[in-house]
Amino acid sequence: MDAKDSAEPKSSRANETEEDNTIEIRKDRIKKLIKDNENLLLILLLGFTIIFRLYYFFKLGNQPIWWDEGDYLAIAKVWALNLPTPEWMAHFTGMRPLFLPLLWTLFFKIGFGESLVRFFTLLLPSIGSVYVLYLLGRDMYSKKVGLAAGMMLSTYWVWNFYSFRLLTDIPAVFFGLLSFYFFWSWYEKQGKPKGLYLSMLFGVLAFSTRFPYALVPVTSFAYLFITRKFSIFKDKTIWKAVLLALILLLPYLIYLASINFAPLQFYFGEKAVSIKNPIQWNLIPMSFSLLHGFWLILSIIGLVALAPLFLGFDLVWKQKDKSMNPSLLLVLWMLIHFLFYIAIIRAGNDRWLLMITMSLFILGAKGMVLIYEYVKKYSKIVGIIIALIILLGGAYQNIAHSVDLIEGKKTSYIAVREAGLWLRENTPQNARIITPSIVQNQYYSERDSYDLFYNNSLLPEGCMDLYGATVVNDSCQKASEELFNEKVAVVKPDYYVISVYEPVFTPQWAYSYPQRNNLAFINAFFQPENQQQAVLVIYKFPEDFIPVAPGESNCKFYEEGFYIQHCKFYIKQYL
Repeated sequence: MDAKDSAEPKSSRANETEEDNTIEIRKDRIKKLIKDNENLLLILLLGFTIIFRLYYFFKLGNQPIWWDEGDYLAIAKVWALNLPTPEWMAHFTGMRPLFLPLLWTLFFKIGFGESLVRFFTLLLPSIGSVYVLYLLGRDMYSKKVGLAAGMMLSTYWVWNFYSFRLLTDIPAVFFGLLSFYFFWSWYEKQGKPKGLYLSMLFGVLAFSTRFPYALVPVTSFAYLFITRKFSIFKDKTIWKAVLLALILLLPYLIYLASINFAPLQFYFGEKAVSIKNPIQWNLIPMSFSLLHGFWLILSIIGLVALAPLFLGFDLVWKQKDKSMNPSLLLVLWMLIHFLFYIAIIRAGNDRWLLMITMSLFILGAKGMVLIYEYVKKYSKIVGIIIALIILLGGAYQNIAHSVDLIEGKKTSYIAVREAGLWLRENTPQNARIITPSIVQNQYYSERDSYDLFYNNSLLPEGCMDLYGATVVNDSCQKASEELFNEKVAVVKPDYYVISVYEPVFTPQWAYSYPQRNNLAFINAFFQPENQQQAVLVIYKFPEDFIPVAPGESNCKFYEEGFYIQHCKFYIKQYL
Protein backbone atom coordinates (compact mmCIF):
# COMPACT_ATOMS: atom_id res chain seq x y z
CA MET A 1 0.00 0.00 0.00
CA ASP A 2 1.46 3.38 -0.99
CA ALA A 3 1.56 6.51 1.14
CA LYS A 4 -1.46 7.99 -0.56
CA ASP A 5 -3.62 4.98 0.24
CA SER A 6 -2.53 4.89 3.84
CA ALA A 7 -3.21 8.61 4.33
CA GLU A 8 -6.87 8.46 3.30
CA PRO A 9 -8.13 6.33 6.21
CA LYS A 10 -6.30 8.62 8.70
CA SER A 11 -7.98 11.68 7.21
CA SER A 12 -11.32 9.93 7.28
CA ARG A 13 -10.83 8.89 10.91
CA ALA A 14 -9.85 12.46 11.81
CA ASN A 15 -13.00 13.81 10.19
CA GLU A 16 -15.12 11.24 12.01
CA THR A 17 -13.49 12.19 15.32
CA GLU A 18 -14.12 15.87 14.68
CA GLU A 19 -17.76 15.18 13.79
CA ASP A 20 -18.18 13.08 16.95
CA ASN A 21 -16.73 15.90 19.05
CA THR A 22 -19.12 18.40 17.44
CA ILE A 23 -22.09 16.15 18.15
CA GLU A 24 -20.98 15.66 21.76
CA ILE A 25 -20.59 19.42 22.24
CA ARG A 26 -24.09 19.97 20.89
CA LYS A 27 -25.48 17.24 23.14
CA ASP A 28 -23.86 18.88 26.16
CA ARG A 29 -25.35 22.24 25.21
CA ILE A 30 -28.83 20.71 24.89
CA LYS A 31 -28.46 18.95 28.25
CA LYS A 32 -27.42 22.20 29.93
CA LEU A 33 -30.31 24.00 28.26
CA ILE A 34 -32.84 21.45 29.48
CA LYS A 35 -31.38 21.27 32.99
CA ASP A 36 -32.16 24.96 33.44
CA ASN A 37 -35.84 24.95 34.45
CA GLU A 38 -36.42 28.43 33.09
CA ASN A 39 -34.97 27.48 29.70
CA LEU A 40 -37.19 24.40 29.68
CA LEU A 41 -40.22 26.57 30.42
CA LEU A 42 -39.26 28.86 27.53
CA ILE A 43 -39.09 25.87 25.18
CA LEU A 44 -42.52 24.72 26.35
CA LEU A 45 -43.93 28.24 25.96
CA LEU A 46 -42.66 28.60 22.40
CA GLY A 47 -43.79 25.07 21.59
CA PHE A 48 -47.34 25.82 22.73
CA THR A 49 -47.31 29.14 20.86
CA ILE A 50 -46.26 27.49 17.60
CA ILE A 51 -48.68 24.54 17.88
CA PHE A 52 -51.70 26.70 18.77
CA ARG A 53 -51.11 29.09 15.89
CA LEU A 54 -50.31 26.42 13.33
CA TYR A 55 -53.48 24.54 14.30
CA TYR A 56 -55.73 27.54 13.63
CA PHE A 57 -53.65 28.70 10.68
CA PHE A 58 -54.50 25.49 8.83
CA LYS A 59 -58.02 25.19 10.27
CA LEU A 60 -59.13 28.70 9.33
CA GLY A 61 -57.31 28.87 6.00
CA ASN A 62 -58.24 31.98 4.06
CA GLN A 63 -61.19 32.97 6.20
CA PRO A 64 -63.43 35.78 4.86
CA ILE A 65 -61.97 39.23 5.34
CA TRP A 66 -63.50 42.22 7.10
CA TRP A 67 -63.63 45.84 5.89
CA ASP A 68 -60.28 46.99 7.32
CA GLU A 69 -58.58 43.86 5.99
CA GLY A 70 -60.11 44.47 2.59
CA ASP A 71 -58.92 48.08 2.57
CA TYR A 72 -55.27 47.01 2.67
CA LEU A 73 -55.64 43.87 0.55
CA ALA A 74 -57.67 45.54 -2.18
CA ILE A 75 -55.14 48.34 -2.63
CA ALA A 76 -52.30 45.80 -2.72
CA LYS A 77 -54.08 43.81 -5.42
CA VAL A 78 -54.93 46.97 -7.40
CA TRP A 79 -51.25 47.87 -7.44
CA ALA A 80 -50.05 44.32 -8.10
CA LEU A 81 -52.46 43.70 -11.00
CA ASN A 82 -52.31 47.27 -12.37
CA LEU A 83 -56.07 47.68 -11.98
CA PRO A 84 -57.72 51.11 -12.39
CA THR A 85 -57.47 53.37 -9.34
CA PRO A 86 -60.63 52.83 -7.25
CA GLU A 87 -62.83 55.77 -6.33
CA TRP A 88 -62.10 55.21 -2.62
CA MET A 89 -58.34 55.62 -3.03
CA ALA A 90 -58.53 59.05 -1.38
CA HIS A 91 -60.24 57.48 1.62
CA PHE A 92 -57.42 54.95 1.89
CA THR A 93 -54.60 57.49 1.66
CA GLY A 94 -56.44 59.68 4.13
CA MET A 95 -56.13 57.21 6.99
CA ARG A 96 -53.92 54.21 6.13
CA PRO A 97 -50.13 53.78 6.33
CA LEU A 98 -48.47 52.25 3.28
CA PHE A 99 -45.84 49.74 4.40
CA LEU A 100 -48.13 46.70 4.64
CA PRO A 101 -50.01 47.20 1.33
CA LEU A 102 -46.68 47.83 -0.43
CA LEU A 103 -45.28 44.62 1.07
CA TRP A 104 -48.39 42.68 0.06
CA THR A 105 -48.18 44.17 -3.44
CA LEU A 106 -44.69 42.68 -3.71
CA PHE A 107 -45.98 39.33 -2.43
CA PHE A 108 -48.81 39.29 -4.98
CA LYS A 109 -46.37 40.33 -7.72
CA ILE A 110 -44.06 37.36 -7.08
CA GLY A 111 -46.97 34.94 -6.97
CA PHE A 112 -47.69 34.59 -3.26
CA GLY A 113 -51.29 33.70 -2.49
CA GLU A 114 -53.28 34.82 0.52
CA SER A 115 -52.07 31.84 2.62
CA LEU A 116 -48.43 32.85 2.24
CA VAL A 117 -49.29 36.47 2.97
CA ARG A 118 -50.92 35.31 6.20
CA PHE A 119 -47.95 33.10 7.05
CA PHE A 120 -45.27 35.77 6.65
CA THR A 121 -47.10 38.84 7.94
CA LEU A 122 -49.29 37.31 10.66
CA LEU A 123 -48.14 33.88 11.81
CA LEU A 124 -44.39 34.54 12.05
CA PRO A 125 -44.72 37.98 13.75
CA SER A 126 -47.34 36.56 16.13
CA ILE A 127 -44.94 33.83 17.27
CA GLY A 128 -41.88 36.07 17.15
CA SER A 129 -43.50 38.72 19.36
CA VAL A 130 -43.88 36.19 22.19
CA TYR A 131 -40.14 35.53 22.11
CA VAL A 132 -39.20 39.21 21.83
CA LEU A 133 -41.44 40.12 24.78
CA TYR A 134 -39.74 37.35 26.77
CA LEU A 135 -36.33 38.78 25.91
CA LEU A 136 -37.42 42.30 26.81
CA GLY A 137 -38.92 41.25 30.15
CA ARG A 138 -35.83 39.17 30.90
CA ASP A 139 -33.42 42.01 30.15
CA MET A 140 -35.47 44.65 31.96
CA TYR A 141 -36.06 42.56 35.09
CA SER A 142 -35.51 38.78 35.12
CA LYS A 143 -36.14 35.51 33.30
CA LYS A 144 -39.21 34.92 35.48
CA VAL A 145 -40.71 38.24 34.37
CA GLY A 146 -39.87 37.47 30.73
CA LEU A 147 -41.46 34.02 30.89
CA ALA A 148 -44.63 35.25 32.59
CA ALA A 149 -45.02 38.15 30.16
CA GLY A 150 -44.41 35.86 27.18
CA MET A 151 -47.00 33.40 28.46
CA MET A 152 -49.56 36.16 28.88
CA LEU A 153 -49.04 37.32 25.31
CA SER A 154 -49.09 33.77 23.92
CA THR A 155 -52.50 33.06 25.43
CA TYR A 156 -54.05 36.55 25.31
CA TRP A 157 -57.45 36.41 23.60
CA VAL A 158 -57.07 39.65 21.63
CA TRP A 159 -53.63 38.62 20.33
CA ASN A 160 -54.82 35.15 19.37
CA PHE A 161 -57.87 36.42 17.53
CA TYR A 162 -56.09 39.08 15.49
CA SER A 163 -53.23 36.70 14.69
CA PHE A 164 -55.57 35.37 12.00
CA ARG A 165 -56.88 38.71 10.71
CA LEU A 166 -55.00 40.50 7.93
CA LEU A 167 -54.69 43.77 9.79
CA THR A 168 -51.76 45.97 10.76
CA ASP A 169 -51.80 45.29 14.50
CA ILE A 170 -49.75 42.09 14.77
CA PRO A 171 -46.80 43.16 12.56
CA ALA A 172 -46.86 46.69 14.06
CA VAL A 173 -46.58 45.31 17.61
CA PHE A 174 -43.78 42.99 16.46
CA PHE A 175 -41.80 45.94 15.07
CA GLY A 176 -42.58 48.01 18.16
CA LEU A 177 -41.33 45.31 20.52
CA LEU A 178 -38.17 44.87 18.46
CA SER A 179 -37.60 48.62 18.65
CA PHE A 180 -37.88 48.57 22.46
CA TYR A 181 -35.74 45.43 22.69
CA PHE A 182 -32.81 46.82 20.70
CA PHE A 183 -33.09 50.14 22.51
CA TRP A 184 -33.00 48.62 25.98
CA SER A 185 -30.98 45.40 25.62
CA TRP A 186 -28.38 46.51 23.09
CA TYR A 187 -28.10 50.26 23.45
CA GLU A 188 -29.02 51.09 27.06
CA LYS A 189 -27.62 47.97 28.78
CA GLN A 190 -24.67 47.12 26.56
CA GLY A 191 -23.88 50.55 25.16
CA LYS A 192 -23.90 49.36 21.54
CA PRO A 193 -24.63 52.23 19.10
CA LYS A 194 -25.97 49.60 16.71
CA GLY A 195 -28.78 48.99 19.20
CA LEU A 196 -30.07 52.55 18.84
CA TYR A 197 -29.84 52.40 15.06
CA LEU A 198 -31.80 49.14 14.95
CA SER A 199 -34.29 50.59 17.41
CA MET A 200 -34.92 53.51 15.04
CA LEU A 201 -35.19 51.17 12.05
CA PHE A 202 -37.89 49.07 13.67
CA GLY A 203 -39.54 52.16 15.13
CA VAL A 204 -39.91 53.58 11.62
CA LEU A 205 -41.25 50.23 10.38
CA ALA A 206 -43.77 50.20 13.24
CA PHE A 207 -44.91 53.75 12.38
CA SER A 208 -45.08 52.90 8.66
CA THR A 209 -47.30 49.94 9.52
CA ARG A 210 -49.53 51.75 12.01
CA PHE A 211 -49.32 55.52 12.60
CA PRO A 212 -49.70 55.60 16.42
CA TYR A 213 -46.60 53.44 16.78
CA ALA A 214 -44.50 56.55 16.25
CA LEU A 215 -44.99 56.65 20.03
CA VAL A 216 -42.43 53.84 20.40
CA PRO A 217 -39.34 55.91 19.42
CA VAL A 218 -40.94 58.92 21.15
CA THR A 219 -40.96 56.88 24.37
CA SER A 220 -37.31 55.91 23.91
CA PHE A 221 -36.25 59.52 23.43
CA ALA A 222 -38.33 60.63 26.42
CA TYR A 223 -36.43 58.06 28.48
CA LEU A 224 -33.09 59.34 27.15
CA PHE A 225 -33.98 62.93 27.99
CA ILE A 226 -34.91 62.09 31.59
CA THR A 227 -31.82 59.96 32.18
CA ARG A 228 -29.29 62.09 30.27
CA LYS A 229 -30.89 65.53 30.14
CA PHE A 230 -29.52 67.96 27.54
CA SER A 231 -26.40 65.92 26.98
CA ILE A 232 -28.35 63.93 24.39
CA PHE A 233 -27.98 66.91 22.04
CA LYS A 234 -24.21 66.45 22.16
CA ASP A 235 -24.31 62.70 21.59
CA LYS A 236 -23.22 61.82 18.05
CA THR A 237 -24.80 58.37 18.25
CA ILE A 238 -28.20 59.89 18.97
CA TRP A 239 -27.83 62.39 16.12
CA LYS A 240 -26.87 59.55 13.77
CA ALA A 241 -29.95 57.60 14.89
CA VAL A 242 -32.19 60.62 14.27
CA LEU A 243 -30.62 61.12 10.85
CA LEU A 244 -31.16 57.44 10.02
CA ALA A 245 -34.83 57.73 11.02
CA LEU A 246 -35.28 60.83 8.83
CA ILE A 247 -33.61 59.12 5.85
CA LEU A 248 -35.85 56.09 6.26
CA LEU A 249 -38.92 58.32 6.57
CA LEU A 250 -38.00 60.70 3.75
CA PRO A 251 -39.84 58.86 0.92
CA TYR A 252 -42.94 58.64 3.07
CA LEU A 253 -42.73 62.28 4.15
CA ILE A 254 -42.50 63.32 0.50
CA TYR A 255 -45.55 61.19 -0.25
CA LEU A 256 -47.48 62.72 2.68
CA ALA A 257 -46.63 66.20 1.47
CA SER A 258 -47.90 65.30 -2.00
CA ILE A 259 -51.34 64.49 -0.55
CA ASN A 260 -51.38 67.53 1.76
CA PHE A 261 -50.75 65.38 4.83
CA ALA A 262 -54.20 63.81 4.51
CA PRO A 263 -53.70 61.37 7.43
CA LEU A 264 -53.10 64.30 9.79
CA GLN A 265 -56.30 65.91 8.55
CA PHE A 266 -58.18 62.64 9.03
CA TYR A 267 -57.04 62.18 12.63
CA PHE A 268 -56.62 65.78 13.78
CA GLY A 269 -58.51 68.01 11.29
CA GLU A 270 -61.70 69.92 11.89
CA LYS A 271 -63.84 66.97 10.75
CA ALA A 272 -61.97 64.34 12.80
CA VAL A 273 -64.28 62.27 14.99
CA SER A 274 -61.85 62.57 17.92
CA ILE A 275 -62.26 66.38 18.12
CA LYS A 276 -65.92 65.99 19.06
CA ASN A 277 -65.36 63.20 21.59
CA PRO A 278 -64.77 63.86 25.30
CA ILE A 279 -61.47 62.83 26.90
CA GLN A 280 -61.65 59.05 27.28
CA TRP A 281 -60.45 58.33 30.83
CA ASN A 282 -62.40 55.07 30.67
CA LEU A 283 -59.66 53.60 28.46
CA ILE A 284 -57.46 53.05 31.52
CA PRO A 285 -59.81 50.66 33.38
CA MET A 286 -60.86 49.16 30.04
CA SER A 287 -57.24 48.28 29.17
CA PHE A 288 -56.76 46.48 32.47
CA SER A 289 -60.14 44.71 32.28
CA LEU A 290 -59.27 43.21 28.88
CA LEU A 291 -56.74 41.00 30.69
CA HIS A 292 -59.56 39.24 32.60
CA GLY A 293 -59.75 38.61 36.34
CA PHE A 294 -56.56 36.72 37.21
CA TRP A 295 -54.17 38.90 35.22
CA LEU A 296 -56.02 42.03 36.32
CA ILE A 297 -54.98 41.15 39.88
CA LEU A 298 -51.36 40.68 38.78
CA SER A 299 -51.25 44.00 36.93
CA ILE A 300 -52.62 45.90 39.93
CA ILE A 301 -49.98 44.29 42.15
CA GLY A 302 -47.40 45.23 39.52
CA LEU A 303 -48.54 48.85 39.79
CA VAL A 304 -47.92 48.70 43.53
CA ALA A 305 -44.41 47.42 42.76
CA LEU A 306 -43.75 50.68 40.89
CA ALA A 307 -44.25 52.76 44.05
CA PRO A 308 -40.49 53.20 44.70
CA LEU A 309 -40.13 54.86 41.30
CA PHE A 310 -42.62 57.59 42.19
CA LEU A 311 -41.46 57.96 45.80
CA GLY A 312 -37.86 58.29 44.74
CA PHE A 313 -38.29 60.06 41.41
CA ASP A 314 -35.77 62.71 42.42
CA LEU A 315 -33.16 59.95 42.62
CA VAL A 316 -34.21 58.73 39.17
CA TRP A 317 -34.09 62.28 37.77
CA LYS A 318 -30.59 62.78 39.14
CA GLN A 319 -29.67 59.21 38.12
CA LYS A 320 -28.39 58.40 41.59
CA ASP A 321 -30.32 55.11 41.53
CA LYS A 322 -30.20 53.52 38.09
CA SER A 323 -31.81 50.30 39.32
CA MET A 324 -35.19 51.95 38.75
CA ASN A 325 -34.47 52.79 35.10
CA PRO A 326 -36.31 49.71 33.76
CA SER A 327 -39.42 50.80 35.63
CA LEU A 328 -38.94 54.33 34.28
CA LEU A 329 -39.03 53.02 30.71
CA LEU A 330 -42.07 50.88 31.52
CA VAL A 331 -43.98 53.81 33.04
CA LEU A 332 -43.15 56.09 30.10
CA TRP A 333 -44.25 53.32 27.73
CA MET A 334 -47.67 53.16 29.43
CA LEU A 335 -48.06 56.87 30.12
CA ILE A 336 -47.24 58.21 26.64
CA HIS A 337 -49.44 55.64 24.89
CA PHE A 338 -52.34 56.17 27.31
CA LEU A 339 -52.20 59.95 26.90
CA PHE A 340 -52.31 59.60 23.12
CA TYR A 341 -55.48 57.48 23.07
CA ILE A 342 -57.17 59.19 26.02
CA ALA A 343 -56.56 62.85 25.20
CA ILE A 344 -55.60 63.04 21.51
CA ILE A 345 -57.36 60.28 19.59
CA ARG A 346 -59.99 60.01 22.35
CA ALA A 347 -60.92 56.52 21.28
CA GLY A 348 -59.62 52.99 21.60
CA ASN A 349 -60.53 49.34 21.39
CA ASP A 350 -58.93 46.02 22.19
CA ARG A 351 -56.61 45.90 19.18
CA TRP A 352 -55.76 49.62 19.13
CA LEU A 353 -54.47 49.27 22.68
CA LEU A 354 -52.27 46.24 22.01
CA MET A 355 -48.99 48.12 22.42
CA ILE A 356 -50.17 49.33 25.84
CA THR A 357 -51.14 45.76 26.69
CA MET A 358 -47.55 44.62 26.06
CA SER A 359 -46.42 46.91 28.89
CA LEU A 360 -49.24 45.61 31.09
CA PHE A 361 -47.98 42.08 30.57
CA ILE A 362 -44.55 43.06 31.87
CA LEU A 363 -46.30 44.87 34.72
CA GLY A 364 -48.41 41.79 35.51
CA ALA A 365 -45.36 39.55 35.32
CA LYS A 366 -43.67 41.79 37.92
CA GLY A 367 -46.77 41.35 40.07
CA MET A 368 -46.52 37.57 39.79
CA VAL A 369 -42.84 37.61 40.80
CA LEU A 370 -43.67 39.93 43.71
CA ILE A 371 -46.29 37.46 44.98
CA TYR A 372 -43.88 34.56 44.60
CA GLU A 373 -40.98 36.33 46.35
CA TYR A 374 -43.21 37.34 49.27
CA VAL A 375 -44.77 33.91 49.83
CA LYS A 376 -41.42 32.14 49.25
CA LYS A 377 -40.19 33.59 52.53
CA TYR A 378 -42.61 31.25 54.27
CA SER A 379 -42.88 28.41 51.75
CA LYS A 380 -41.29 28.15 48.34
CA ILE A 381 -43.73 25.46 47.20
CA VAL A 382 -46.77 27.48 48.26
CA GLY A 383 -45.31 30.53 46.48
CA ILE A 384 -44.92 28.56 43.25
CA ILE A 385 -48.44 27.12 43.55
CA ILE A 386 -50.08 30.51 44.13
CA ALA A 387 -48.17 32.16 41.29
CA LEU A 388 -49.04 29.31 38.91
CA ILE A 389 -52.74 29.33 39.88
CA ILE A 390 -53.02 33.03 39.05
CA LEU A 391 -50.90 32.81 35.90
CA LEU A 392 -52.47 29.61 34.54
CA GLY A 393 -55.95 30.69 35.61
CA GLY A 394 -55.61 33.80 33.47
CA ALA A 395 -54.19 31.73 30.62
CA TYR A 396 -57.23 29.43 30.74
CA GLN A 397 -59.64 32.38 30.73
CA ASN A 398 -57.91 33.92 27.73
CA ILE A 399 -57.54 30.71 25.71
CA ALA A 400 -61.21 29.88 26.23
CA HIS A 401 -62.21 33.37 25.12
CA SER A 402 -59.84 33.09 22.13
CA VAL A 403 -61.34 29.83 20.93
CA ASP A 404 -64.93 31.07 21.30
CA LEU A 405 -64.17 34.24 19.38
CA ILE A 406 -62.16 32.58 16.61
CA GLU A 407 -64.77 29.88 16.06
CA GLY A 408 -67.69 32.30 16.29
CA LYS A 409 -66.30 34.73 13.69
CA LYS A 410 -64.67 32.34 11.22
CA THR A 411 -67.57 32.41 8.74
CA SER A 412 -68.60 36.04 9.13
CA TYR A 413 -68.72 37.82 5.75
CA ILE A 414 -68.49 34.50 3.93
CA ALA A 415 -71.34 35.56 1.63
CA VAL A 416 -69.36 38.67 0.64
CA ARG A 417 -66.39 36.48 -0.26
CA GLU A 418 -68.44 33.96 -2.20
CA ALA A 419 -70.26 36.69 -4.09
CA GLY A 420 -67.00 38.41 -4.97
CA LEU A 421 -65.46 35.18 -6.23
CA TRP A 422 -68.61 34.44 -8.24
CA LEU A 423 -68.43 37.89 -9.84
CA ARG A 424 -64.78 37.33 -10.74
CA GLU A 425 -65.62 34.09 -12.51
CA ASN A 426 -68.87 35.19 -14.18
CA THR A 427 -68.47 38.82 -15.22
CA PRO A 428 -66.26 40.60 -17.77
CA GLN A 429 -63.12 42.28 -16.47
CA ASN A 430 -64.51 45.75 -17.18
CA ALA A 431 -67.69 45.13 -15.13
CA ARG A 432 -68.61 47.85 -12.64
CA ILE A 433 -70.25 46.90 -9.38
CA ILE A 434 -72.19 48.95 -6.84
CA THR A 435 -71.91 47.50 -3.33
CA PRO A 436 -71.59 48.69 0.29
CA SER A 437 -68.71 46.21 0.80
CA ILE A 438 -66.55 47.99 -1.74
CA VAL A 439 -63.10 47.00 -0.50
CA GLN A 440 -63.87 43.32 0.07
CA ASN A 441 -65.61 43.08 -3.29
CA GLN A 442 -62.71 44.81 -5.04
CA TYR A 443 -60.29 42.30 -3.51
CA TYR A 444 -62.29 39.17 -4.27
CA SER A 445 -63.90 40.09 -7.61
CA GLU A 446 -61.00 42.15 -9.02
CA ARG A 447 -63.69 44.36 -10.57
CA ASP A 448 -64.20 48.11 -10.21
CA SER A 449 -66.29 48.56 -7.07
CA TYR A 450 -68.31 51.63 -6.11
CA ASP A 451 -70.22 52.47 -2.95
CA LEU A 452 -73.78 53.82 -2.58
CA PHE A 453 -72.83 57.45 -1.99
CA TYR A 454 -72.17 60.32 -4.37
CA ASN A 455 -71.04 63.82 -3.42
CA ASN A 456 -72.22 63.73 0.19
CA SER A 457 -71.46 67.43 0.57
CA LEU A 458 -74.67 68.09 -1.37
CA LEU A 459 -76.78 66.36 1.29
CA PRO A 460 -78.84 68.68 3.49
CA GLU A 461 -77.06 69.67 6.68
CA GLY A 462 -77.42 67.07 9.41
CA CYS A 463 -78.21 64.18 7.07
CA MET A 464 -74.99 62.27 7.74
CA ASP A 465 -73.65 61.28 11.15
CA LEU A 466 -70.02 61.16 12.27
CA TYR A 467 -69.57 57.60 11.02
CA GLY A 468 -70.91 58.17 7.51
CA ALA A 469 -74.42 56.77 7.97
CA THR A 470 -77.38 58.53 6.36
CA VAL A 471 -79.82 59.77 8.97
CA VAL A 472 -83.09 57.83 8.88
CA ASN A 473 -85.76 60.35 7.95
CA ASP A 474 -87.71 60.83 4.73
CA SER A 475 -85.97 63.99 3.53
CA CYS A 476 -82.43 62.70 4.14
CA GLN A 477 -83.14 59.31 2.62
CA LYS A 478 -84.76 60.88 -0.44
CA ALA A 479 -81.86 63.29 -0.95
CA SER A 480 -79.37 60.43 -0.59
CA GLU A 481 -81.16 58.33 -3.22
CA GLU A 482 -81.32 61.27 -5.63
CA LEU A 483 -77.56 61.67 -5.36
CA PHE A 484 -77.11 57.94 -5.87
CA ASN A 485 -79.12 58.11 -9.10
CA GLU A 486 -76.77 60.85 -10.28
CA LYS A 487 -73.87 58.52 -9.53
CA VAL A 488 -75.50 55.71 -11.50
CA ALA A 489 -75.81 58.06 -14.49
CA VAL A 490 -72.08 58.85 -14.27
CA VAL A 491 -70.66 55.42 -13.40
CA LYS A 492 -73.09 53.34 -15.48
CA PRO A 493 -72.70 50.25 -13.26
CA ASP A 494 -73.47 46.73 -14.43
CA TYR A 495 -74.29 45.05 -11.11
CA TYR A 496 -75.88 46.00 -7.82
CA VAL A 497 -74.99 44.00 -4.71
CA ILE A 498 -77.03 44.49 -1.55
CA SER A 499 -76.59 42.64 1.74
CA VAL A 500 -77.18 42.70 5.48
CA TYR A 501 -73.51 43.60 5.95
CA GLU A 502 -72.14 47.14 6.28
CA PRO A 503 -75.41 48.63 7.64
CA VAL A 504 -73.65 51.95 8.38
CA PHE A 505 -72.84 52.35 4.68
CA THR A 506 -76.27 51.17 3.47
CA PRO A 507 -79.07 53.77 3.48
CA GLN A 508 -82.59 52.46 4.08
CA TRP A 509 -83.71 53.09 0.50
CA ALA A 510 -80.95 50.82 -0.84
CA TYR A 511 -82.72 47.64 0.23
CA SER A 512 -85.87 48.25 -1.83
CA TYR A 513 -84.05 49.95 -4.72
CA PRO A 514 -83.78 46.80 -6.92
CA GLN A 515 -87.52 46.12 -6.81
CA ARG A 516 -88.57 49.71 -7.37
CA ASN A 517 -86.28 49.91 -10.41
CA ASN A 518 -86.84 46.47 -11.91
CA LEU A 519 -83.24 45.29 -11.54
CA ALA A 520 -82.82 41.67 -12.62
CA PHE A 521 -82.11 39.13 -9.93
CA ILE A 522 -78.86 37.24 -10.65
CA ASN A 523 -77.83 35.26 -7.57
CA ALA A 524 -78.28 34.98 -3.81
CA PHE A 525 -75.83 33.90 -1.10
CA PHE A 526 -76.32 32.51 2.39
CA GLN A 527 -74.52 32.00 5.68
CA PRO A 528 -73.49 28.33 6.14
CA GLU A 529 -75.58 27.95 9.30
CA ASN A 530 -78.78 29.23 7.64
CA GLN A 531 -79.52 28.16 4.08
CA GLN A 532 -83.12 29.37 4.25
CA GLN A 533 -82.49 33.11 4.43
CA ALA A 534 -80.21 34.87 1.97
CA VAL A 535 -77.95 37.58 3.34
CA LEU A 536 -76.60 38.94 0.04
CA VAL A 537 -78.17 39.34 -3.41
CA ILE A 538 -76.67 40.28 -6.77
CA TYR A 539 -78.79 42.20 -9.31
CA LYS A 540 -78.06 43.43 -12.81
CA PHE A 541 -78.89 46.85 -14.17
CA PRO A 542 -80.85 46.73 -17.45
CA GLU A 543 -79.37 48.34 -20.53
CA ASP A 544 -80.27 52.03 -20.94
CA PHE A 545 -81.27 52.07 -17.28
CA ILE A 546 -83.39 55.05 -16.19
CA PRO A 547 -84.07 55.13 -12.44
CA VAL A 548 -87.42 56.02 -10.98
CA ALA A 549 -87.56 59.04 -8.71
CA PRO A 550 -87.27 58.34 -4.96
CA GLY A 551 -90.64 57.67 -3.44
CA GLU A 552 -92.23 56.50 -6.70
CA SER A 553 -93.15 52.87 -7.24
CA ASN A 554 -92.17 50.73 -10.17
CA CYS A 555 -92.76 47.44 -8.44
CA LYS A 556 -93.49 44.02 -9.78
CA PHE A 557 -94.51 41.00 -7.79
CA TYR A 558 -93.00 37.96 -9.42
CA GLU A 559 -91.37 34.63 -8.70
CA GLU A 560 -88.18 33.22 -10.11
CA GLY A 561 -87.98 29.62 -8.91
CA PHE A 562 -87.73 29.71 -5.11
CA TYR A 563 -87.15 33.44 -5.02
CA ILE A 564 -89.97 35.91 -4.37
CA GLN A 565 -89.51 39.69 -4.31
CA HIS A 566 -91.70 42.64 -3.47
CA CYS A 567 -90.62 46.26 -3.24
CA LYS A 568 -92.18 47.09 0.11
CA PHE A 569 -89.99 44.58 1.97
CA TYR A 570 -86.40 45.11 3.07
CA ILE A 571 -83.87 42.40 2.40
CA LYS A 572 -84.08 40.78 5.82
CA GLN A 573 -87.84 40.44 5.43
CA TYR A 574 -88.36 39.34 1.86
CA LEU A 575 -85.52 36.82 1.62
